[in-house]
Amino acid sequence: MKLFDLEEDMDNPSEFLDRPVSQALILELLNHAVWAPNDGLREPWRFIFADNRNGKLMQGLQEHAPAYLLVLVKEEADHHKREEDFAAVFCLIQNFRLLAYEQRLGVRCTLHDWMYDRSRAETLGVRSNERIAAVLELGYGTEQLEGKSEIAEPQLQFELL
Repeated sequence: MKLFDLEEDMDNPSEFLDRPVSQALILELLNHAVWAPNDGLREPWRFIFADNRNGKLMQGLQEHAPAYLLVLVKEEADHHKREEDFAAVFCLIQNFRLLAYEQRLGVRCTLHDWMYDRSRAETLGVRSNERIAAVLELGYGTEQLEGKSEIAEPQLQFELL
């Protein structure tokens, strides 16, 4: 099921306006998004926020955005827990994107090769028992201001046995 078209939906504007993203808003959205389903309520995530003042850390690594949210996942020794935790983190990200959409905040969820470079990750504050699950590029886009406000209804199908 594809809820958002990565190139065209308001959730993922191709360019962001030069408008600050409130740290308080991001924290509020995260406090609701953490209700993502996960086994044992482990909450295997941690977040690092960088706005315009600290966004230079991301220069050359990411597209320009008014703010970035690094979503980190704890690396459990148990393979089964590690897989569950990674899935839970992406449920959280989807919750966050839906909540951000309601606030007319654009979110680009990105994955890049540099995220697997331990030395680079450590310079951003990633601990040795964590890894970067995704980097969310955050900002208000021109599409939001033009009044595009509906998410397309998913059209689910299944096969019969």
